[in-house]
Amino acid sequence: MGSSPSKVPVLQCPHNYDKHKFKKICTLFDKLDKDSNLGVSSSEIEHIAALHVENCIARMEEQVQAKGKAFNVAKMQIALDEQHAQAKLRQEFEARKAHEQLLYNVSVQSLSQRITGYRELDKPGKAEAFMKSVMPKGGEHIDFWSFFEYMKTRTDDINNIQKGN
Repeated sequence: MGSSPSKVPVLQCPHNYDKHKFKKICTLFDKLDKDSNLGVSSSEIEHIAALHVENCIARMEEQVQAKGKAFNVAKMQIALDEQHAQAKLRQEFEARKAHEQLLYNVSVQSLSQRITGYRELDKPGKAEAFMKSVMPKGGEHIDFWSFFEYMKTRTDDINNIQKGN
């Protein structure tokens, strides 16, 4: 009986794959396929299976180390961001304090100048200042309603006025 030669397909390197790496894979497969049936059984792979498990463990351990390094970098970045934010916040509050100090100084200086101005007034100057404060705009004398508007928040001063007369 004639037997025809079995047709075993020739393995060809896939398109866009490194031919040298493909040859290494073929060589390893040939070593594992001890009975040359183009199939590898569980009994033929004990050694490579152990290596597979060891490699998986090694890759996972590397991932753990990489994650640890990434975690440490992230913690350092957070600490730097925190320091920067605190410095920026301190700077903002210092600027607000300086601004308030400036407003205070300007207000006090202005009030001091006005106080000095009032202290230096003679009797006619005091009368003129009072007239300007109480007289309606464009008016020539103090009427009751302008006097009322002036005095309505100063009723505590009435006792002083009565004592002075």
